[in-house]
Amino acid sequence: MNFEVVTSIDDPLFKKALDMYEEIFKVEIREDRHVFIHSLTSEYIKNHYIFLVGLKDDMVVSLSTGHYEPTTNSAFINYLMTHPEHRNRRVGAQTLEKIEEELHKCGQEVHGRDANMIMLESFGVESYDSEEGKEQAIMRKNFFNRHGYEILQNISYIQPNPQKSLPPSPINLFVKQYLPLQKDVIMPSIRSCYINKYIHGNENDREFVYELLDSMGL
Repeated sequence: MNFEVVTSIDDPLFKKALDMYEEIFKVEIREDRHVFIHSLTSEYIKNHYIFLVGLKDDMVVSLSTGHYEPTTNSAFINYLMTHPEHRNRRVGAQTLEKIEEELHKCGQEVHGRDANMIMLESFGVESYDSEEGKEQAIMRKNFFNRHGYEILQNISYIQPNPQKSLPPSPINLFVKQYLPLQKDVIMPSIRSCYINKYIHGNENDREFVYELLDSMGL
């Protein structure tokens, strides 16, 4: 398995990876392609945005994206997905390890060291009615735990809905610390990553995002 970091929306891998993304995620829970296009082209964030494509025999089998936030030396993994035909073959694990590596490279370039922390979001069992959904949520939690991510317990975290006309959703926030960080460091880092993703990346209304941050105590 090999990986390519896509830096241009004209790269054929960009379209192939988004085709897989739209195949995996239902339209009501996925972000518009414009979010990915904007993140790769915006002068403000493109240099610290990672669009990572996993390949096997020249076929796209995984995708992960993430934003590095330089002021706090922290990062936010936005997506981690594996093609259904290639699950349970360590593709997801290798992809997670690779995007962590790429985000740490950003930290090395800016601060001369790895990122202090990486965060990601994942829906928990309480978000599902079906047993299948609950089982998948448990599997994701166990997967992230094995890779050093723990749910941050002291925050009622919410995510802006990808469909901007719909209300925000409660979701679990996982954090992986590379240094022993105190709350007064972790919380500002989460806030900065949240702004970087949801204002600068997704172009949500600034006032709306700040209201969400205030409601979370961030």
